[in-house]
Amino acid sequence: MNNKEMPTELRKVADEFLNSEKILEIIEIESGHINQTFMVVMPECNYILQQINTHVFNSPFGMMHNIKEVTEHIRKKVIYEGRDPNRAVLNIVTSRLNQDVVIYRNKYWRCMQYISGAKTYDVIESPQMFLEVGRAVGEFQTLLSDFHTRILDDTISHFHDTPYRYERFQDIVKLDKCNRVKDCQEEINFIISHSDIFPSIVTKLEKKIIPQRVTHNDTKLSNVMIDDETGKALCLIDLDTVMKGSILYDYGDALRIGASIAAEDEVNLDKVKISLELIEAFTRGFLSEVKDIIKPAETDALYDGYLIITCEIAMRFLDDYLDGDLYFRTTHSTHNLERARNQIKLVKEIESSEREIKALIKRVLKELDYSEEFLV
Repeated sequence: MNNKEMPTELRKVADEFLNSEKILEIIEIESGHINQTFMVVMPECNYILQQINTHVFNSPFGMMHNIKEVTEHIRKKVIYEGRDPNRAVLNIVTSRLNQDVVIYRNKYWRCMQYISGAKTYDVIESPQMFLEVGRAVGEFQTLLSDFHTRILDDTISHFHDTPYRYERFQDIVKLDKCNRVKDCQEEINFIISHSDIFPSIVTKLEKKIIPQRVTHNDTKLSNVMIDDETGKALCLIDLDTVMKGSILYDYGDALRIGASIAAEDEVNLDKVKISLELIEAFTRGFLSEVKDIIKPAETDALYDGYLIITCEIAMRFLDDYLDGDLYFRTTHSTHNLERARNQIKLVKEIESSEREIKALIKRVLKELDYSEEFLV
């Protein structure tokens, strides 16, 4: 839509952050699951304007606090390294009143500068591209390795607490408020049959076997900016779920999306397979960046991170379907059920390739000259 066609509400929101009279066009971006997102095209550069989903993020100010603290920490480091902070980290645009969030008609909005000369992708085009994604996820971890997690708010309580989510899942199944359990008993049974693996990462964190770190928690391909000219990854975006957690979540979630041959909502389950070549490419990029910070207990559990996060997301899609589709944006009534079935098939593919995945992780560690303690 151009300036004249812009709805009054959108114009007024944009004017809180930008000069709406200079806006050339506003384009809705429909790829995300959660927030309503618009690209604002202006003569000098483009911006991202988002309505925050307060059902998911019930503390928008806490969320923006996390984003601001993390991006400022990264910005200082990339400036010290002589890199361009406008391309190496997300940049928040404050309002005319110097606020990170604007409330208009009980809706919460925020604005960020779009990184020019770069874009995100929904589909991996080559192993080299996925290696770059791995490098970006690893660099994010390394840049924040000295950031104290106590500074961060828990904007979504128990976000990757898989045992807690399983307890909630059981309650929703029992309640069956939408009368949908009858449609997916096989899928429910699959989640129940895998519940014994759910406590693994949480237990390791609680016992301090692995360290608590700043985690992005949504490391899909479409959250990595890729430079148009060089094909190099620039930075991670969509930092809404930045919280404290485990590095295993960021590794596993990136593979869950990027190493799957099929889209997340592909209904032909015969197409849902994983690529060992892509898994190795991402792992190589990731481990090359985290070599100075990662612990042997973490590399030992990388496969577990991949398996558990995929199973958790399957459970969350199924959970949302049974609960009336309140969390993820859907296009039709069975969308979340189809996503759950897709992710369950993906879990089966990961399990059938366990030996190969663990072997390639060890091979990459060796090729990157990790010390002997990582290779045991």
